[in-house]
Amino acid sequence: MQKGRSFEKQIEKVIEYIEKLGFHGHKNYAKRTSEGLYLEGECFDYEIFLPNRHDCFDAKESKTDTWHIVKKDIRQVNELKKCKNAGCNAYFLICFENKDVRMVDVDIVIEYLKQNKKNIKKQGLPKWDLIEYINNARTFKMA
Repeated sequence: MQKGRSFEKQIEKVIEYIEKLGFHGHKNYAKRTSEGLYLEGECFDYEIFLPNRHDCFDAKESKTDTWHIVKKDIRQVNELKKCKNAGCNAYFLICFENKDVRMVDVDIVIEYLKQNKKNIKKQGLPKWDLIEYINNARTFKMA
């Protein structure tokens, strides 16, 4: 199985659920070389549209409690920051060890990079709040 594919399958299930509720989410498919180097297209993985909320994020996996930022992540930071500037929630969604999924806001990543730090530990990072938001949006839609 491709690296990160099981995590992506879980995100796809969330998107299917969002679609069933009458909202929208999708995976962006960027063109890449066989080595995975970005060529063109969106350089973050997912967009989700809910009432009063638009999320743009890239999914990552870490086998430890630390996410190691690599060169291609920096381009993603730049693109996600544009989304944040437009009023979107823009973040990296990291699946850490033991399937512990956390959000890292793009502005936090930028602060780390400004300090020449390229490792972010999961401690203190918020859990993915989207499911709770979906449930609240669903309640709102049904009312």
